[in-house]
Amino acid sequence: MEQVLVTDRKALEAKLDPAVFVTQGLEELKAYLLAHHSFLPRPQAEYDATVRQIIPYVILRRRGQYFLLRRLKKQTEQRLHQKLSLGVGGHINPTEEASADPILAGLHRELAEEVNVSAIRSLTCVGLINETTGGVSDYHTGLVYLLETDGAVTVRETEKMTGSWVTPQALGEVYGDLETWSQLVYDRVIAPRETNL
Repeated sequence: MEQVLVTDRKALEAKLDPAVFVTQGLEELKAYLLAHHSFLPRPQAEYDATVRQIIPYVILRRRGQYFLLRRLKKQTEQRLHQKLSLGVGGHINPTEEASADPILAGLHRELAEEVNVSAIRSLTCVGLINETTGGVSDYHTGLVYLLETDGAVTVRETEKMTGSWVTPQALGEVYGDLETWSQLVYDRVIAPRETNL
């Protein structure tokens, strides 16, 4: 049975301001998560309100466009079927625990499982999602990373997802079909950047 990385919900929330998308103190928050986590069976963690699962959530950008995924019906998480997503990511497993940074190790494993990225120019943590208004988000906390690439990106799990490059304007046009985390990323990362260009 899959084991996933979790942290105590109350202790984490005590360290966060009430913002839904946190951008300050990210390195300190990540250090806290690396020092204060454990692993639980995934079926238990998915509905245990005393813990939060930590999910690396990677946004891919190439020359001003973003890689947009559509989650198909064979996707594991039924609550996200047919949703559009800007994020590639997933759970962190005990196999990553031996690395210097289990969060980054889990990020790279999940990225490699879901997409082929021919070249990574940069990878930067740009936010933490602390959205608790119901559904999937009540049990997960997202560490949002922006991956810049100049190369090709293709979906590996074609039975689970499709993907294409889209402009920020096109993202705005499908905003209502984006999963909640992707809406937050659009609002807090993509739209402000476009406004400042």
